[in-house]
Amino acid sequence: MKKNFVAIVVLMAVVSLLLFWVFKPIVLNPNSYMVQKSGDAIKSYYNFSYMLKYDKGIKHDGINYPYGEHAQFDNTHPLHLAVFKQVDKIFPVSNYGVAIINLSMILSIILAVPFLFLILRRYRLPVWYSFLITLIIVFLSPQLDRIRGHFEMAYVFYIPLVWYLLLKFNDGKRQWLWGTFLVLTGVLGGFTSAYLVAFYAIMIFAYVVAQLWLNRKNVKTVLKPVLVVFVLGVIPLLAVRGFSMATDWVADRPNNPYGFYFYHANPFSIFLPYEHFMKSLPLNLYNKMHIRWEGRAFVGVPAMVLALMFLWFMLKRIYYRQKIAPVFSEKELNPYLLAAFFVLLFSMCFPFKWGLGFIAEIIPPLRQFRALGRFAWIFYFVFTVYTAAYFYRWFEKKCAEGKKSNAVWAMVLVLALWGYDAFANAQGSFKGTINTNDKLESSDAEYKQFLNEANINPEKYQAIFFMPYANTTGDKFQFERGMNAFGEAMKCSYHTQLPLVQSYSPRLSFNNALSSVQMLADSCIRKSRLDDMNDKPLLLICTNEWLTPQEQWLKSHSKHLYANQWVSLHEFKPEMLEESYTAWKSWADSVATTLKGNSGLKSNVDLSKIYYLDFDNLESDIVFHGDGALYKRRKSIEIFKEKFYEQGLSGNYELSFWLYFDTRKYSMPQATLNVIDKYDYPIKTIKLNTQQEHNVFNRWVRIDQEIEINPNEVYQLEVEGKRITIDDLLLKPAGDCYVWKSYGEGVSLFNNYPLHY
Repeated sequence: MKKNFVAIVVLMAVVSLLLFWVFKPIVLNPNSYMVQKSGDAIKSYYNFSYMLKYDKGIKHDGINYPYGEHAQFDNTHPLHLAVFKQVDKIFPVSNYGVAIINLSMILSIILAVPFLFLILRRYRLPVWYSFLITLIIVFLSPQLDRIRGHFEMAYVFYIPLVWYLLLKFNDGKRQWLWGTFLVLTGVLGGFTSAYLVAFYAIMIFAYVVAQLWLNRKNVKTVLKPVLVVFVLGVIPLLAVRGFSMATDWVADRPNNPYGFYFYHANPFSIFLPYEHFMKSLPLNLYNKMHIRWEGRAFVGVPAMVLALMFLWFMLKRIYYRQKIAPVFSEKELNPYLLAAFFVLLFSMCFPFKWGLGFIAEIIPPLRQFRALGRFAWIFYFVFTVYTAAYFYRWFEKKCAEGKKSNAVWAMVLVLALWGYDAFANAQGSFKGTINTNDKLESSDAEYKQFLNEANINPEKYQAIFFMPYANTTGDKFQFERGMNAFGEAMKCSYHTQLPLVQSYSPRLSFNNALSSVQMLADSCIRKSRLDDMNDKPLLLICTNEWLTPQEQWLKSHSKHLYANQWVSLHEFKPEMLEESYTAWKSWADSVATTLKGNSGLKSNVDLSKIYYLDFDNLESDIVFHGDGALYKRRKSIEIFKEKFYEQGLSGNYELSFWLYFDTRKYSMPQATLNVIDKYDYPIKTIKLNTQQEHNVFNRWVRIDQEIEINPNEVYQLEVEGKRITIDDLLLKPAGDCYVWKSYGEGVSLFNNYPLHY
């Protein structure tokens, strides 16, 4: 015990010194630097810092104004918030959110040391060897790479801690104590990130399955103890999930995010070195390996060699019809290795990607984890420890056989190769992580001076809206152009307490997300979010980047306040959007009375020049207007294939239709307009925009495209995807052509926009 204690103290000191050398500016001035200032990093810094400084309870009022967001769904480190809110009552820390996150990540690496070392010592590995292997495993960890953005995923100590506590519980001594520690670790991990409680649970469940399999001939002997372990795995899941459900005020969060079938591990991402091998491969070869960043968990060259040896021995024994159990000589470690192998299969999306995807449909919570590859980290820790034990046993055996010289040189080679892998991984992970914090500084003085010079009083405004626009929408829409503007908006929000209308929460309510998207819709669509906002103006922040026509319109109709070489600040009143819609509606009503046609369709041009599909003769559970809509569950639909010129249509036309925003599928269907010549040869393919569209109404999206209709050409519209529902397709002459469609009882469309509803 004394040797272990001394070694652990020295180890932690060594790791601390190495990290101090790497992160010296951050350690000395933790609030003055950020590991990254864009993307997920700035979002995570901001969410935690804003809540620490201004919010109370579990509601994050700094984003998704006026609705806010639940802290558990927004990478805000709820556990940290609960702790440091109490600390702030004694010692002021509310202005130091960046420092707390930075130091937490660095400390987590140091905290991994004692648990890894004790696990290695448990398997009778000597102090010197456990010392070196601990250093290697810590600095080779794939979690180090998460320090640049996914902060709650960078806690290297968590998986070794769970494993160590499970080992202590299985010793059978003071199980009530170790069981309590296990459950607390799962719960506290869950209140840091849902992934952590998932790591905890899947380790426990995989261990239970492994024990049942290894003792399948005499299950009764292990049934009771593994049942107890299973219960220990379930309790934190129920606690974290139960708390979230009991306190969540939103009922329409995404439950089918993108990535479950994409962001997973594979053998290449586990057993091939990335930093000093994969990067040197030709791009086309690398792409063929389908290595995802989320699935990378390289175990090191020695572990890769051992995996190949195991594979060879197993194939050989299978060929000769022999048992494969003797291949795995570390019997004490075998249950954990088998459990880790089961988790590895899960991280590779097995069996879901191999024809059993219906299992994920039956158990919806599984699909919440878009990055299955992260679960490979569990295999990483177990297999590296297993490899270390295996090679040391071999070393002991060779020494006992009188081949000490060869054994020593072999061990030196193993440690050198493994050490180089760890060095390369740490070097790549820590590169570029010292960046000046000029976004969320502890003092507001400089930013408030800037606002005073610009003659801007934050108290005059109710919230911040920024452009270029960015927002999450359950992975169905992709609005990411405005990430630079998002950073500027978060800076302003943090220093003024003005909330942001937009959000980058991964589980944001669909209704909230779509009403934010709708803020930039055409004047023909009323902005439903305004109903929940007050009369104060919004502060508009624009970076000096390209803006869409809708964004340019909003900027031009706002009052200019200030500009420099990076950003401009403007003021716009929400009632301006309401007035714009009211004016359009009044105008459309007046124009509609002048149109001619029949009781259902009217226009200011001959109806023969109009092509309209209302799909009322088709059955669908969901319709935009009328009695029916075009629906197909999967694959593709041909909406039309027409020779429009022969029907009397020619020149510039505007095509529009309504596509349902179906939340049962993470992506939007893809619409394609094919122009084909008279010989049935494709002339042009036009991909319609279905993922960055602001014209949203009641979960329907208006898709539009201008086309030119020419002689001898066939026009084919196809839509591919899953859960495709389409309604009200209109093809009309571009320009001053007006089309009114009635569905009776005061329900009508004008130029394919809802006029009365």
